[in-house]
Amino acid sequence: MAIEIQFDPNQQYQRDAIDAVVELFAGQEGLEQGLGMPSLADDGALFEEVVFGNSLELSSETLRRNLRRVQERPVLLEDGTEVPAIGESSRLELANGEMPDHFNVEMETGTGKTYVYLRTIAELHRKYEFRKFVIVVPSVAIREGVLNSLKLLKGHIRDLYDGLQYDYDVYEGGALSRVRQFATAPHLQILVINIAAMTGDSNTRLIHRPTDTLNGYAPIEFLRACRPIVVMDEPQSLDGPTQVPAIDALKPLFQVGYSATPPEGAHLVHRLTPVDAYNQRLVKRIGVFSLTKDEDLNEAFVDVMKINAKPGSVTATAKIHKATRQGTKATQVTLRKDDDLFEMSGRREVYAGWSVEDILADKGVVEFANGRRIEAESTSSDSDDQQQRLMLRQAIVSHCEKELQLLLFEKRGQITSPLKPLTLFFIERVADYYPDDAKLRDWFEDEYELILNDARFRAVAPHMPPVEKVHDGYFAQARNGVPKEAKAHTNAAGEAFERIMKRKEELLSFDEPLRFIFSHSALAEGWDNPNVFTICNLQDGKSVMRKRQQVGRGLRLPVMTNGERCHVDEVNLLTVVAKESFSSFAGKLQREIEEETGVNFTGRIINVRDKKTVKLKDNVLESTDFADLWEQISCRTSYRVTFDTEAVVTAAIARINGMPEVEKAKFRLSKDIVTVDAAGVSGDGGIDLGTVESEATIRVPDVVRELCRRLPLTRATIVRILRGCDRLNDVKSNPAVFMDQVTDCMNRALYEELTEDIEYTPSGESWPASLFRDRHQDESVASHVVPVKHSVSDMVVCDSRIEVEFAQFLDERKDVPLFLKLPEWYKISTPLGNYNPDWAFVRDDAAGHRLYLVRETKGGSDIEKLQWETEGWKIRFGEAHFNAIVVDYAFGHDLSTLIQPSS
Repeated sequence: MAIEIQFDPNQQYQRDAIDAVVELFAGQEGLEQGLGMPSLADDGALFEEVVFGNSLELSSETLRRNLRRVQERPVLLEDGTEVPAIGESSRLELANGEMPDHFNVEMETGTGKTYVYLRTIAELHRKYEFRKFVIVVPSVAIREGVLNSLKLLKGHIRDLYDGLQYDYDVYEGGALSRVRQFATAPHLQILVINIAAMTGDSNTRLIHRPTDTLNGYAPIEFLRACRPIVVMDEPQSLDGPTQVPAIDALKPLFQVGYSATPPEGAHLVHRLTPVDAYNQRLVKRIGVFSLTKDEDLNEAFVDVMKINAKPGSVTATAKIHKATRQGTKATQVTLRKDDDLFEMSGRREVYAGWSVEDILADKGVVEFANGRRIEAESTSSDSDDQQQRLMLRQAIVSHCEKELQLLLFEKRGQITSPLKPLTLFFIERVADYYPDDAKLRDWFEDEYELILNDARFRAVAPHMPPVEKVHDGYFAQARNGVPKEAKAHTNAAGEAFERIMKRKEELLSFDEPLRFIFSHSALAEGWDNPNVFTICNLQDGKSVMRKRQQVGRGLRLPVMTNGERCHVDEVNLLTVVAKESFSSFAGKLQREIEEETGVNFTGRIINVRDKKTVKLKDNVLESTDFADLWEQISCRTSYRVTFDTEAVVTAAIARINGMPEVEKAKFRLSKDIVTVDAAGVSGDGGIDLGTVESEATIRVPDVVRELCRRLPLTRATIVRILRGCDRLNDVKSNPAVFMDQVTDCMNRALYEELTEDIEYTPSGESWPASLFRDRHQDESVASHVVPVKHSVSDMVVCDSRIEVEFAQFLDERKDVPLFLKLPEWYKISTPLGNYNPDWAFVRDDAAGHRLYLVRETKGGSDIEKLQWETEGWKIRFGEAHFNAIVVDYAFGHDLSTLIQPSS
């Protein structure tokens, strides 16, 4: 039975990415549904065919202004510094009058970029009535993933957008009726197309070839008549000299690319970097289990460190084992064409035949006369059978440790539903796993049985499937049914990927016994599974996968059997079994991130062998100080929302009266000459004729009904606010912008009032102190673990630098005999979800009074800066909770202020 994944529509980081694109078109007028007046591209007529398409009425000035506003949105850094969302150095210059129409959204792998752009499509349709979207993908693997997401999200988007339906399909040359359906349907249409189907001409690609099925026109003519909005999945792979013209041939209204590594050349409107994703716990942390091989002087060791290309000269810097008077030592040498390593090594026999045949700078490889090829940053040492088997064994051990952890967490109630882990092996050759007597299969089955019989996993063994059902290979199938090699971007790769995707949700269920997946390295891009907790790369020699690509297969937060994501930090750790040192792995991964994104990821990769043991202090838990502090702060509460409607109305009116000017809509005018000849229908590129302010009568929608749909206020309250403000006439200038700004004003007024008038009352229940023992985690691999003297444990696990500083600050103070990092189970209910404050501590003041304080540490002290996220409001609600139980609570970043009583 497949697990139905539950999608959370309220994740702020995804909402920010959606809004960044939607707000680019603020001021665009949407066509009211059901008016019978379709927005027609090219006057709506492709000869006998009526085409429903997109049109843009914004001037270049308005779009440029919107772009600048989106890029200048304030972002609060961890240290409290406020910076623009997109810095000046990442912005593109625009010539006077230039219309920006190429945009990029940067989102780290595993954070849901496909979800984001499908939600963005729905938002653009709902808000502006854009209706034709083409998703361009670089490979069949990514194509299948997108189609799977379109299928999974259809019900979610329908529920989220009041019954919104969309048709989606994939472009295939043999099914041209899909092209006609896309172009002529009046409602939301999404077409997925592989870039390979578009590059070329009418001799090589059906999309450019006139056909009787389409009344003598080519499929691309129908598509371009719609002026589709093009969404590019992984645009850095769609940036080639044949690919860019192919996409431009669609005559897109505009283009938006989504990638963790977007290319230059488009306007960046949103960034979620690897550092952001890690700090916000949007992805799993990364652990590395290193299995390295010591130097073996009995083999011909060659380490090609780098290749040096200069005009007229190509050399390689390498290390070999050289015979010296002091013995055989690793020695750095410079290799040139025709160099003989036998001579360079001091005539060591193991290097016989190792003469340099060629050094290929463009391919980054050194070729030797004996047929060996060694790439830069790799060595001649292949993984031997023993090393591979040890890696395989460790991967199984890692998996069983995760099974045991999840079993215990479920029993303790630390996760709300069972969670099934998966392990992924990348192998070089299918023949190593097939047929039945292949070495990897034999090794796995032997090691699996041995490990399950280990006393450590006595509790796990009864829950594990038999060996013949617990592992399988996901490979392409030959016609005779035998698994075969699959090269990336081929149909064979697509077939293997399709098998994985069709079972993606099934793999999350315990009804499916499969836990260990063997896959070919060519399938490393374009798919992942959220429940992959262990990745083991068993490739020989240098892996063809970059580190970032490798860990990307398991970065997503895992899914429990109830369909919900697991957000327990100790669970969300991805372990990579590597045949190199941790420093080597971390260094390469960091370099890749810096090269690809320009950000620094230092210190955020965890060495699994660096686990720290966190010990509880029984004497502290049994002390009077702890008992007194816990008695003060452990009270649970319930809340009742009561607010002064008059105050909300007054505040909302004031905000609306002070909101920015609502500009009138403008139109962008252009002209294109259509030519009909033997080659088909074409144009000359069009001429921009400038902009004109609209003089047409603007049809004002039902503003009250729309605001009722958006806001948690009664219709009567909304009407009172609108009647009381001085800006109601602004709706005639631009209804869409007016309603956006009014919605924001009313929301701010409402939540400001809620935080003032919410009533918390003690429920009579308390958090039992026994939970400190029952739910204690005795090991941590967190980056910030601080040794302390005056807490309930010998170490405190922190989430950020400011928390580290505060823990050290408290621990060093003589007037603080005890402090706690409040555990994640200590939660306060609020109208916006649970709130988990940071700290509680005891302080003896100068007058001899004992104070019990609760504090929240953030990068800044201005709560207004946090109100764009729910976090700021939760802090306000938390303040009301602690007022109800008479506990001193405060928020900020200045340590000397936080230690003082708040009043």
